Amino acid sequence: MIRFKLVTLGILSITGPLLAQLPLPQGQQPSRFPAAPQVLPPGITMPNQANPDNLPPGEPTLQLPQREALLKLDSATLSVRRQADSWILYVGGVALHDFGNRQSDAEDAVNMLRILKPTEWGVIGSSRPVVEYGLTNGKPLAVTTSMKLSQPVDIKSVRAEQVRGVWVLRDDNSIYLNFGVAKAEAEQAAGVCRKYGFNHIGYVGYPNPAMAYFFAMPVAVNSNNKPNSAITALAAAAQEQNLTRTGIPVPGLGFVGERLVIDPRKVEIRKDRGEWVLAHGPDVLTRFGQSEWSARDALKVVQDCRFTEFCKFGTAGVTFFLINGHAPTKVPFSAQGSQFTPATLAVRPMEGKWGVYDGAGRVLFPAGTQQEGEQLVKLMQMFQFDQVCQVGLSPRASLKFLAKTGR
Repeated sequence: MIRFKLVTLGILSITGPLLAQLPLPQGQQPSRFPAAPQVLPPGITMPNQANPDNLPPGEPTLQLPQREALLKLDSATLSVRRQADSWILYVGGVALHDFGNRQSDAEDAVNMLRILKPTEWGVIGSSRPVVEYGLTNGKPLAVTTSMKLSQPVDIKSVRAEQVRGVWVLRDDNSIYLNFGVAKAEAEQAAGVCRKYGFNHIGYVGYPNPAMAYFFAMPVAVNSNNKPNSAITALAAAAQEQNLTRTGIPVPGLGFVGERLVIDPRKVEIRKDRGEWVLAHGPDVLTRFGQSEWSARDALKVVQDCRFTEFCKFGTAGVTFFLINGHAPTKVPFSAQGSQFTPATLAVRPMEGKWGVYDGAGRVLFPAGTQQEGEQLVKLMQMFQFDQVCQVGLSPRASLKFLAKTGR
């Protein structure tokens, strides 16, 4: 009998609608931690947690691409505190994870960590925490009780791979985590799985996980259930097409930059590291420093215009929004605008670097390299952008985006 797990089709990335399609038995609601032990399928044993004898072996001598930054963790010091508009998980006096306005998810994470009792905790993801993992005295975090929201990972084929312009963590069966353009972080996640034998990913939060973490569970013994290759290929293709974080497709260039699908109704403002930010889930779209009013103006623009995609490009961090794949054509009155003619754009040297200039000789955007500048010109001409817009008075604390006014 072919066994097909629909669960893999819903887990596309740690941001966006990850578990929106995750099926639960009829009438069952997502439960709080701790999860009740379940009867395991034939061929899987439940070892003693202190000395598991059938966990994945791992590769303890594997050299990781990046140095691990592990925080000492004492489960007795875990707490959840509200700071500004965010619920933050602390270990001792150190912030471990920001859950935004999701108090119940923060409390679930505390309960999960108290059950697992790791002594060290690592986070992968510099701009946003994509996945986390725990160790117990340097050993992989071993779980002998089924977790309600989790997915198995094949550590023999787990790898970092570029899909539609972004780097993902995947195996031969499924795509699990999306790292955007951060190749090194995707490779670090794959290395951590192999090094410690992590063969599962757990999630906190339903239907949109606020936190993902690696752990190890006992492996099946004498299991003959092999996935059907045709069904696996179809599932993988569906996942690739439904990724909520991809590169920006440009004819003749392939994928460039990064494109994030957003729901304007779920964009919010909150405090992050002492600053007001415009955010969509764990993704910070832009920062406004101490200007709450500028942040609120930007939120109103995003929601009134009903933007559906947020895009970033280049080392200078050029940002813009799309509406169902097209350039916005209406500029709100609260946004300051500067018009240009896309056909006259040119790339020129600028103070030892490069810049994109308009026909009047004004610098519109800096570029790290000449190639990056030329790609930006093609990108702007493809969408026919002809106006740079800004919400907020300070250039360093504002929302900048491009629009097509149709002059």
